[in-house]
Amino acid sequence: MPPSTQQKIGKHQKTEPVTRIDRLHDTWRVMKPFVHFSLKALKVMAHALIFIVKHIPKPEENQPKSKKDKVIKI
Repeated sequence: MPPSTQQKIGKHQKTEPVTRIDRLHDTWRVMKPFVHFSLKALKVMAHALIFIVKHIPKPEENQPKSKKDKVIKI
């Protein structure tokens, strides 16, 4: 019969102390997909804003040219 593992009340199992580097690695592993998604989303939004700004008509383009706009210098 295999030896039984009995846990006694009041006895805590020893756990290895978690280092700061381990915590940072674990945090980065969890957050990495969210960071990549947010960067891609920001890139898409930036390209959309640039496209919109480039295609806004300029006020000078809409005014028809007339002959009375000539400047006479004296």
